Amino acid sequence: MSTFRIPLPRIRRSGRALKRAAVLTVAAGALTTGLSAGPAFAAMGDNLVDTPAACAFYEGRQTTSFGDQGDRVSQIQCLLANRKYLGWNRLSGTFDAPTLVAIVNFQRNYGLVPDGAVTPETWNALYHAGTVAAG
Repeated sequence: MSTFRIPLPRIRRSGRALKRAAVLTVAAGALTTGLSAGPAFAAMGDNLVDTPAACAFYEGRQTTSFGDQGDRVSQIQCLLANRKYLGWNRLSGTFDAPTLVAIVNFQRNYGLVPDGAVTPETWNALYHAGTVAAG
């Protein structure tokens, strides 16, 4: 019988490497949980999470907009999913149309200019908003 081993990331002293290691650990746990769940749960989609998940992709406030990709976008999508503006199955790391719609709705609900650009003001609101979408 073969065993499945998850390769451990090399731990460096930088904060970014530690964050990535934490994200990989959480992802491995989620994968293991997902594999042990029955097909009924798998068929229900990714919107089963009712409690906020940790978002540990990006800590800055750099303006981010449609078409961008990477850790900033993953952070935005995670924050939007925590606030129920975006489904968990929409986290892709790409600032796509569903992310744009979610940002515009979030900006409208929080009194920001609904332009779809995640400016420092929108970042601040995302980090400090409640977990349930307004309106």
